[in-house]
Amino acid sequence: MFIRYFLFMKTFFFKFNVIYLGGLFITLLFFASIIFRARLEWNTGWMWATKYLNGNYIAAIYVIVLLVSIISYAYALWKTWRLTKSDTIINKRRVLAFGWLIGAPVIVVSNPLFFISAMRLVTDRLFIP
Repeated sequence: MFIRYFLFMKTFFFKFNVIYLGGLFITLLFFASIIFRARLEWNTGWMWATKYLNGNYIAAIYVIVLLVSIISYAYALWKTWRLTKSDTIINKRRVLAFGWLIGAPVIVVSNPLFFISAMRLVTDRLFIP
């Protein structure tokens, strides 16, 4: 029973916390870099339009993905806490899991322009006339 429980926790951690939340992060980063480039071009983040993009749609999609990611992050914290239960409050699996769940966003928040600049290598091609 313990092995099945540990394997479920391991697959949940990898599939949800790494793949799903990482995919949401990449999606948010993609839209943030588009909004950042538009802000550099037209001094506004959402009231602009190009041949292929519309700022209102980009801003709406960004807010929707942001809300989904906040709800998913809260669910990941709750579910990870439930799956890493043991006799003590602090154990090795819980420290590792929450180190990832809290440490990764702290690293991103500490230097967001680095990540946005890296994503702009991909999204700047959308603004070529």
